[in-house]
Amino acid sequence: MIQNYLKIAWRNLLRHKSFSLINILGLSAGIAACIVIFLYVQYELTYDRHNSKADRIARVVTTLHAPGSADTEFGTSPNPLGDALKRDFPEIVASARLDESSTIIKHNGELIDEPDFCLSDQHIFSVFDYSFVEGSAAGALHEPGSVVLTATIARKYFGKEPAVGQTLICDGKPTKVTAVIADPPGNSDIRFSALLYTDYSKKTGWVEDFPVYTFVLFNKPSDLTPFEQKMKRVADKYCRAELDKMGAKDYSVTFSLEPLPEVHFSKGKLVDTPKGNKQFNYVFSLLAIFILVIALLNYINLSTARATERAKEVGVRKVNGARPFQLIRQFLFESFLLIAVAWTIAFGIVLAILPYFNSLLHVQLHLSWQGSALFMGCIFVVTILLAGLYPAFILSRFRPVEILKGKWKNSTRGILLRRMLTTAQFVITAALITGTIVIYSQLQYIENKNPGFVKEQVATIQVSNDSSDQHAVTPFINRLKAIPAIKGISAGSGLWMDGLSIATTVAGSGDKKREFMSNYYLIDKDLLPLLQMHLKEGRNISDSLGTDKKEAFLVNEAFAQKMGWSSALGQSMEGFEHKGTVVGVVKNFYYKSLHNMVEPLVMIYNTNPIRAVMIKIPPKDLPLVAAAWKEHFPAKPFSYTFLDEAYKAQYDKDRLTMKLFTYFTVLAILISCLGLYGLVSLMAAQRTKEIGVRKVLGASLQQLLVLLTSSFLKLIVLASLIALPLAWIAMHEWLSSYAYHISLAWWMFLLPVVLIVLIALAVVGQQVVKAALANPVTALRTE
Repeated sequence: MIQNYLKIAWRNLLRHKSFSLINILGLSAGIAACIVIFLYVQYELTYDRHNSKADRIARVVTTLHAPGSADTEFGTSPNPLGDALKRDFPEIVASARLDESSTIIKHNGELIDEPDFCLSDQHIFSVFDYSFVEGSAAGALHEPGSVVLTATIARKYFGKEPAVGQTLICDGKPTKVTAVIADPPGNSDIRFSALLYTDYSKKTGWVEDFPVYTFVLFNKPSDLTPFEQKMKRVADKYCRAELDKMGAKDYSVTFSLEPLPEVHFSKGKLVDTPKGNKQFNYVFSLLAIFILVIALLNYINLSTARATERAKEVGVRKVNGARPFQLIRQFLFESFLLIAVAWTIAFGIVLAILPYFNSLLHVQLHLSWQGSALFMGCIFVVTILLAGLYPAFILSRFRPVEILKGKWKNSTRGILLRRMLTTAQFVITAALITGTIVIYSQLQYIENKNPGFVKEQVATIQVSNDSSDQHAVTPFINRLKAIPAIKGISAGSGLWMDGLSIATTVAGSGDKKREFMSNYYLIDKDLLPLLQMHLKEGRNISDSLGTDKKEAFLVNEAFAQKMGWSSALGQSMEGFEHKGTVVGVVKNFYYKSLHNMVEPLVMIYNTNPIRAVMIKIPPKDLPLVAAAWKEHFPAKPFSYTFLDEAYKAQYDKDRLTMKLFTYFTVLAILISCLGLYGLVSLMAAQRTKEIGVRKVLGASLQQLLVLLTSSFLKLIVLASLIALPLAWIAMHEWLSSYAYHISLAWWMFLLPVVLIVLIALAVVGQQVVKAALANPVTALRTE
């Protein structure tokens, strides 16, 4: 029996090559897209779940409560917190700390900047799972001057030789390699390329800084939730006294827990690792469903449309005693064969495109049965049942008497279903095209929006805080001033997030005096001219006025608006060890991404160590700067960042969303076109006689075109009425994630309809014209 089913199924595939090819291509493309998106979403949602104790690990985060302003959340915590938690609470088994520490390696006479080195101690191996390639946890990070390398870094510096026992020069100090561990998985928030030993017992400050990521391991998962209530006691016990001693009685600190699997999606915290976006995962999960549904609708549509071609076969089989169940089994087997071929091709497509997607998304996706078998099996069964079950039931229910008498050909059964399925495809396609247009328009808005300063050809050179570098920075700046290609120089904390500080600010006087946390940039007199920032009122800070170094404040418009000042000039200010008055108001500029409103900002004269030197220079002249750097900082590698690149990098995820959305929208359109092409081809073949009669009676090509395309145009209009309101709701919600965004315009919703109409006319018209131009005599002889 199975052999007979296989033989018939294979013959049907070969007899209807175009139908089979359309279905196989559509299904394989839809399945491949679904698998790729599943692998990505699975990758994102399983961050740090490779740790066997993931359900017992939590990160401790810090919230600083300040009077008059919103709470400030940090992904980090005080140095002593980990030890205090383990010491005071028996439900905590172990604690680990991690402190980011960019390190300079001297290797074979070359200076190499390693930004992913971190400080830690041996307790990290008690909390997290790491596979040791060389050495063991027992001998790793137990003494000063030791380091644990990842396998990639070990190969980079020692090749195939054993690394344990070797010495690496880190920041000018000999450091002994005590272990090598396998590279952590790509989907881990605890990222590092090496761990340097540090002694946390010497770091006792609780509120002066929150420098480390603290992770705690509980006895059992159920300990996490009730422990939240105990965190307030910790803050009161250790932080309150220090805050009072500093004179910050109105301030308070609280600690809270984030379960390890949720850390990757943590939001709104300062000093944190790059985070994922759950909304992004939901959007692409929907995309995967949409694309797979379109492919399945194609199959169902074409299978039911071909029912009349197989009606006589069903009638003969029923007359010869075939039961409905046997027919259903046969047609399901045919669907199984076609879908199995489509799945085989889909796996080939996935293997071919995964390297590109890994490069595009900066992830490590790979196709394996481990963790994916259940999903693959479910989707395989779903595709067979959804794509094969309904057509099988339709075909098996044919009445043999009506079929053999030819009455079935005049039946309208199944037409309503096909119209519904075609409308559903148009709905999904219209919604995807609308989304692509809106996302593209928003990105264009971002890229063309004036940030309030000139960012082109401005390079930032970071300077470390150690005393030797600070002694060399002033001669270095003087050397830069002698380079004609440099059109401007500014030294201070730098711009952008790296140079941003937060401090308590007291502004105003009398009844209008307010105290709150504010953002600060530490600048010199040259920053505003360098970046061509404009003053709304007042003046810039000056070197010629000695009082400016400690008493002059510049604020932005947002700060003045928050204070309710009609004029900010002369208003009293105090903050960041400066006390004086406002001398100027800078027009608002976007120092954070357009996802955020422009926040109040204070700019003061930098009296702290210089952390960044900003220069305006054409990129081709940077070797001159590199030579000057090497002259004054021979022990440090030269590195720089262009301001326009840093500004652009904020929107990398948005551009990625746009690119992926476009790819999958185009794929959805192509799959829909394949289905539409197959449906129209069948429709034209089934109406060959009607077309021939109409031509003999004098119907023109234009009349035939209108006759056969009008039904599709009606479906497009209906689909648009359904899709466009849904797209408006979805895009309005997406745009709300930006503080500054475009307005949804009418043309964004009209254009998808026009595009779908043009695509449908092109696909339908080609087949209709072909049928209409055929010899009517041949058409009338078909029966």
